[in-house]
Amino acid sequence: MKVKDVYWDLLLNIKEIYRTVNASTESLYITYDYNVIKSTDTILSDYLAVIQFYPDNANDAFFEVLYGDEVSMKLKKILELYLGYIIVNKHSKTPFACVHLAQTIDGKIATVSRKSKWIGNEENLIHAHRIRALVDAILIGGNTFRIDKPRLDVRLVKGKNPIKAIIANSSLELENLTPGKTYLFSNKKQSYNNVHADIEIVNIDDVSGYICTKSLLEVLKQKGVHSVLVEGGPLTIRKFIEDKMLSRIEFHIAPMLFGSGKNGIELQEIHDLDEAIRLNNPKYYNIGNAIMIVSNL
Repeated sequence: MKVKDVYWDLLLNIKEIYRTVNASTESLYITYDYNVIKSTDTILSDYLAVIQFYPDNANDAFFEVLYGDEVSMKLKKILELYLGYIIVNKHSKTPFACVHLAQTIDGKIATVSRKSKWIGNEENLIHAHRIRALVDAILIGGNTFRIDKPRLDVRLVKGKNPIKAIIANSSLELENLTPGKTYLFSNKKQSYNNVHADIEIVNIDDVSGYICTKSLLEVLKQKGVHSVLVEGGPLTIRKFIEDKMLSRIEFHIAPMLFGSGKNGIELQEIHDLDEAIRLNNPKYYNIGNAIMIVSNL
């Protein structure tokens, strides 16, 4: 989905102003020149749209947007897709956590030789960078960091780079780490030499051998992180799904077939259809020559 610069600037402004909003008493108002203010005013006719909050509700009903008569369908669609990454319940015990996957029609994210660039098209890549710019943090597993060496930045869009969180139960080569605040999560005592001041090692005890995703998210929440994009790999995503710690999931379905390769999601085997995880009220978007499915979980 293409987004005009003025609409993207509006989203970034909403993100910054929402940090200081009192959701119990204030609303966000979008003006006719695409600025945003916080106010206790209730006169919609003076504005393009109003974002109202319901702090006592769960995340999926935490806010609603009231539109004036002059709002374009394009802006409505952009707000529908992106506001959910910004307007999250800051008083919840864990951050809003989401996954975005680019995969083939048959569910593959890489070939058998781990080739994956680029399954998603250019518009999808830009969309993924928009999500990075709108959330507080981006999280990956240690194997994803070692193999893919991702930069985890927002170089394709205007905005601030997110905090990086990496699950690393064995040592990482930190020279591949891009600058910026980074948390290294481990359930084992890790030692690094000459660690940069921006890097913090966080040990979470877990006898199972895997870090509890709920505990990880609770730590991030305590550090002021209210939204997290989980970018992989498959084992990390599996743990978040099985622990029921994801708020949203997106599938970018590329018009291609591999027939073999690496699955984007691998869960325990099921035998009956009623064991399947069903998407809650999915929405569908055209992203270039592909389709994206967006759903709450």
